[in-house]
Amino acid sequence: MTSAGGGSGVIPSLFGPGLAGLERLTLRTHHTPIAIEALAGDVGRRRYFRLTLPDNRTVLGVVYPPEENDSRRRWVEAHAVLRGRVRVPMLIADDGSGNHLVEDLGTEDLAACFSSASANRRVLLERAADIAAVIAGTPDPGINSPFDDALFRRELNLAREAVFEMYLDSPLSSDEGEIHDRWADALVREILGHPFALCHRDFHGNNLFPAADTIAVIDFQDLRRGPDSYDLASLLWERTTLDWMSEEKERAVLARFASLRGVDPRALGRRLRRVLLQRAWKVCGTFARAVARGKGEIYRRFLPGELALVRSLLSGSDEDRRFGALLKSRTNALC
Repeated sequence: MTSAGGGSGVIPSLFGPGLAGLERLTLRTHHTPIAIEALAGDVGRRRYFRLTLPDNRTVLGVVYPPEENDSRRRWVEAHAVLRGRVRVPMLIADDGSGNHLVEDLGTEDLAACFSSASANRRVLLERAADIAAVIAGTPDPGINSPFDDALFRRELNLAREAVFEMYLDSPLSSDEGEIHDRWADALVREILGHPFALCHRDFHGNNLFPAADTIAVIDFQDLRRGPDSYDLASLLWERTTLDWMSEEKERAVLARFASLRGVDPRALGRRLRRVLLQRAWKVCGTFARAVARGKGEIYRRFLPGELALVRSLLSGSDEDRRFGALLKSRTNALC
């Protein structure tokens, strides 16, 4: 670190604009870094930094803008619920004003492990399924409202807008919109009839980290009750697994989860297909919106696979068949 002002002895701050609160938190808790690395964020507005300390340990700094204050509150509450049940990062410090210092779980998440160590995929998937089962068996702390018709329909409607209007620049006609909406109504009614359990809600490889002989979990602020196969759908058929996931691998993980939860694996598998359809279309919308807004170019390469997944999951029902024909006509060039 060099001095500023031509030898004035004033040491310039490593913290950039908007990070004064995080800097004060590091000083107050004696975690003053010698280096700071800005990390890629998610589709939200939180900002993440890896802070290297003088003894070469690292911690993560998380900055929540004012509009994300509720997300920060929910993260803290969910952390308190989960920390005695599953491995979560330690909350080192919280200034109550939008800045956190949390344990750094490392640079290799489960998605990276899947890519670099394919021979270990089964073990890692089984460990992740064990964690999903523990979360499912946790009493609902009531941090977030359960999945309901309004939430599921909002996700599907946002996907419709993002994919057809924002990404493809090809809005649906009135008749085509009705095809989508009838399909969405029928799907939501179906999955709301499934057994419910507590869900992480975003249980995929980028939010999971190998930790000794278990799996650590991050990004759990959306913890809520939902269809019992929801987290498995996220784990098994998310963006980082689409290239190599198979129905055989799915069955093995389903059987393990079903055994831990005391449910019929075949019935669970049927439920998962329908929940996965809803989530995959929702994910298409998330990716399409991020790309269209210029805030997530990395998602462009995942979008064709997600669209293909949606098309493959549509059944022979009238609603599925009609929406499938519509989706195929608009996305054939992509997937």
